[in-house]
Amino acid sequence: MWFIVDDQMADDRRIRRLPLATVGLWIKLCVIHSKGVSMQAKDPAAYPGHFDKLDLKDAGGTPKQLQQLIDSGLMESHDGGWRPIYAEGICREPRVLTEEQREARRKAGSKGGRRKAANQKAKQTSGNLLDDCQANEEQNGIETASETSSKLLEDSQAKTWHKTDTYTDIPSPTPPAGKPKQTATPDAYAAIAEAYPGSAGAKGRKTDLEARGLVSAIAENPAQLARLQSAVRRYRRAVNDGQVRSGHVPRLNTWLHEWETWAPEPITPTRPHKHTWNCEHVHQLMDPHEDEYDHTGSLRDGHPSEWWQACQACADELNNQQETSKEKQ
Repeated sequence: MWFIVDDQMADDRRIRRLPLATVGLWIKLCVIHSKGVSMQAKDPAAYPGHFDKLDLKDAGGTPKQLQQLIDSGLMESHDGGWRPIYAEGICREPRVLTEEQREARRKAGSKGGRRKAANQKAKQTSGNLLDDCQANEEQNGIETASETSSKLLEDSQAKTWHKTDTYTDIPSPTPPAGKPKQTATPDAYAAIAEAYPGSAGAKGRKTDLEARGLVSAIAENPAQLARLQSAVRRYRRAVNDGQVRSGHVPRLNTWLHEWETWAPEPITPTRPHKHTWNCEHVHQLMDPHEDEYDHTGSLRDGHPSEWWQACQACADELNNQQETSKEKQ
């Protein structure tokens, strides 16, 4: 069964007054209904004759859009659900074929298939005869040409021997093999494409190649690749939870230009703290013993106090411990 849209649909005032998304939903629902009616003709229990709220949600529609279609006279309530109204000038009502009509179509198709096979066999037979004739003519020509080519080859070898005093069979040079263009690591790209909730495009097409190139550039930095993988998981979860409508999911190559909006914030490496004589860690250790040291002296004059030297020695010890623990890790 076919759902046929009239070529005058775009000029109908009911269609012109509806938003484009609502018109798209109407076409999708009509297709779903037509398919259900076709299944119902074979098995009455396969389709109840109308679609319900779940079908509306699966089609990506909203109750507001459905109400717009009802108000425009393109949908009607039926048995607890809804079904399309086939308005003239917009679409044609699907026609369900009877069993006799289906049988007649099957026979016509079978007859046409046998006729086509007979025509192909006749063409193949005539083609074989033509090939045999050409082969005989070529065979006669080859025998004559082989004698001429043998003589030319002998003359060529004789000239080569005279010029070089040695006969060498010089092979024809082969062009160097070009380096293949490096793209994304297959495993990395395959994992991204598989986890992405939308389409990555047909393999080898422009969209697929662009997506591979973008993933390859990101994968050069392992930290960025980890963020990309996390962003894909977050985006997939948002689509599954309904935060992003499935009909609004772009192709992978388009999404890769904005993937960082779904990625976690990059972790900036913190510089290790270097202890000094006046840092809080040294003060925590040395302040209880401050009265035990002499504070007389001046670092500017090159004579630091006993207290400063003790604090600096403590800072050096803490830095050494920090380096040692880092090496063990």
